[in-house]
Amino acid sequence: SAVAASWRRSVSLYGLDPEDRGQPVTLTQRQLLEAQQQMEPLTQAAQGVLDRLFMAVGDTGCCVLLTNLDGVPVERRGAAADDETFHRWGLWTGAIWSEAAEGTNGIGTALAERRPVTIHRDQHFHSRNTALSCTSHPIYDHLGRLAGVLDVSSCRADATAGMLGLIAAVLAVIYFDRE
Repeated sequence: SAVAASWRRSVSLYGLDPEDRGQPVTLTQRQLLEAQQQMEPLTQAAQGVLDRLFMAVGDTGCCVLLTNLDGVPVERRGAAADDETFHRWGLWTGAIWSEAAEGTNGIGTALAERRPVTIHRDQHFHSRNTALSCTSHPIYDHLGRLAGVLDVSSCRADATAGMLGLIAAVLAVIYFDRE
């Protein structure tokens, strides 16, 4: 499975410790600005998709992230009431969610596997991320090259597998039915 393969990579390839309690690694403000500038054409094209996706899932305590190829969110949608929680968990622009940095997680695993994935709670590699549920879909540029990930994440304890399945379906429909 994608999760088992990712856990193997997290240990064998990246040498990560699942009990690492450190904070997510983040870019400097300058590095984030550079990453956002590099993604600007795709980000501009994705504005409508990001807005529609957030309208579909925002009331369920989810945030929407658009990442670059390195797993760094460069654009985010979230409810102001949830911002403090999402920022604390690293579901924010500038955080690095590659598998090499965070182990098994929705964004990094979707990039590594090049396919949609849902990583639910204790499927995450780092124990500090086991309260998260992340549904991620790789995105491709106009030439068909992998460009990043569209992600919907939740920190809510009541995020069920059924709800995540619905979010995955919405993500796929919105991605494939974009303007």
